[in-house]
Amino acid sequence: MHAIGSTILEEVINSDGGDYRGRNLPCKKGHVFEFKGYRKKDLLTLLGPVKVKRAYYYDEQCKRGYCPKDTALDIEGGSFSPGVKRIMGRVGTFRPFAAGHEDIKEIAGILIESKQIERQSHQLGQEVEAFFKTEGDVA
Repeated sequence: MHAIGSTILEEVINSDGGDYRGRNLPCKKGHVFEFKGYRKKDLLTLLGPVKVKRAYYYDEQCKRGYCPKDTALDIEGGSFSPGVKRIMGRVGTFRPFAAGHEDIKEIAGILIESKQIERQSHQLGQEVEAFFKTEGDVA
């Protein structure tokens, strides 16, 4: 079922043609990101691995690339879907990372290295800490 689900998910995710938004996109610094082509990204989801087709833009002055679809899907700088990241964070909070690796394999049927769970848990911890520094205690 995971294989069927990941195949369908990949079709749905890529049905937008890579999130092409025109030849140029504005840069926050007043430059432009120029469309350079499409890039594929391997993404691990709760249904299994998928390949995501993304329009790639590059700002020559800032020397920086950008894929709008990464922002839309919340996959910037990583290869895990938001659902997988949530599970990694939850498991990493309550269990040793090596045991969490086994839990995810048993529950979701996907393979994630314990070191990846550790990294994701650490990153989420930093994000939570930053949130509370800027937002304060909301209780």
